[in-house]
Amino acid sequence: MGGFLPPAERRSGVLLGLYATIALLLMLTGDRIPQAGLRGAGAWLFAPFDRLVLVVDRVGAAWRENERLHERITRLELEVVRLRQAGVENLRLRDSLGLPAYRALTLRPAEVLALAGEPVPTSVTLSAGALEGVKVGDAVVTSDGLVGRIGEVYGGLSRVILLTDPNSAVTCEVESTGVQGVLRSFTSPRPQLLLTGVPMADTVRVGQLVLTSGLSLRYPR
Repeated sequence: MGGFLPPAERRSGVLLGLYATIALLLMLTGDRIPQAGLRGAGAWLFAPFDRLVLVVDRVGAAWRENERLHERITRLELEVVRLRQAGVENLRLRDSLGLPAYRALTLRPAEVLALAGEPVPTSVTLSAGALEGVKVGDAVVTSDGLVGRIGEVYGGLSRVILLTDPNSAVTCEVESTGVQGVLRSFTSPRPQLLLTGVPMADTVRVGQLVLTSGLSLRYPR
């Protein structure tokens, strides 16, 4: 009857018989075959499949990362366009209000050498002075923002008047709303910076970012 079976069924029967024969041989001779040899043969047989799976995983991860990068680039390009439009609008508004144009800022790195003032520091000494191009009135910033202005300049040193100095006052505005006020330092009842002069009709909430105002002639926005 086997000769009259369809080709597909004959192949299935042959494979089934082959598998049964291999299984029987393994049962009879399994104890005689070295386990290390079996493991080595298995590793050799399945190594290409392991490499293929690893390559597929890496390709998939690279594809997903590429998609995320494309999305981020698109968002950044849109943000650049928005900022350019805002910059053009800002220049038009400043021109219509007769405000001075922005000055190009040159940053000079400096190290803090000393602090002065109680109960909180009100001034610091920097390791940069006239020799490095520092001038009285220059703004002093860190990665977190404005910290003060240059009050005195020497050859290789300068003294910074910090925002915590009670005599300091900075015209500021709330970034999200444009509400304006004057930032001042107070030591009583505890040292703190307060945004004063805010109109009663305006609201300032905790967590809002405060920037130097474009109306300030001493500090850049």
